[in-house]
Amino acid sequence: MLKPVISGIAVAWLVAGMAHAETRTIDAAGVSFSGTELYSDIQYSTSALGLMRNELYLDLLRPTSTAPAPVIVFVTGSGWRAVERERLLPQLVRFAEAGFAVASIDYRGIGEAKFPEPQMDVKAAVRFLRHNAALYNLDPDKIAVFGPSAGGHLSLIAGLTGNAEAFVDDRLPEVSSEVAAIAAFYPAAYLGEAGQPGYDLASLHMGLSVHDAANADAVKLATPASHVTEASPAVLLIHGTEDKIVPIDQSQRLYDVLIGKGVDATFITVKGVGHDFEQMTSVPEVTDALIGFFERTLK
Repeated sequence: MLKPVISGIAVAWLVAGMAHAETRTIDAAGVSFSGTELYSDIQYSTSALGLMRNELYLDLLRPTSTAPAPVIVFVTGSGWRAVERERLLPQLVRFAEAGFAVASIDYRGIGEAKFPEPQMDVKAAVRFLRHNAALYNLDPDKIAVFGPSAGGHLSLIAGLTGNAEAFVDDRLPEVSSEVAAIAAFYPAAYLGEAGQPGYDLASLHMGLSVHDAANADAVKLATPASHVTEASPAVLLIHGTEDKIVPIDQSQRLYDVLIGKGVDATFITVKGVGHDFEQMTSVPEVTDALIGFFERTLK
């Protein structure tokens, strides 16, 4: 009884397969053609500063347009620990499709360097991209920094300190470190208010206990709000209401400081989302808001 059943299924599949036949014409007249391309493993820093790694690299996603593209420098999070810069590239393709070049960068993490050296790495990447803008068809006057969590903290410090000498090292020091905009998901904006007392990740990043009142001046230097001025670039803060790692109050307070100084600032809360980059970028309205912010500030 088995063979007739198999034969019947095979005949049915053959008939069904033969039943579909069509010709089709697709009209592409008037379509704006665009795409994205990836440049991997671009070295932007050497070992001159005594890194545990010999070099620092970035991966560059860019639109296949003839016009110079505005640039978003993406800084990964993970508690100031060095992570694979390419891991989140799939979530960044949407920005390249929207017309932005996106550079996902390495930086020195815990065990390699401490504050403010990782922030200097971010600024060195900005200067490298500005210096080599013609090579990669980038717009050197339209650069933003963006990151989640610890990457948000790095982005805020790097973006808010501009060309401040204390945060600029000898990697292309003659090139400007200034950016036009900063975006951050659930940034660690106030160190010492989250985590357990002692040497938590923020303390390891700083090289001192952020919970010890004796270190208040050093912690203040690593607090984004302390670098806000009337001339600060535009800032977008996005924070989930279910965040159990960095309290949403930190973004609210930073936003209050920004608007108090007259800075172009936007604060978006996302209900039902926690401390998770993939979760956050899966919300269409969040990605739309980011693209809208970058279009307004970089285009």
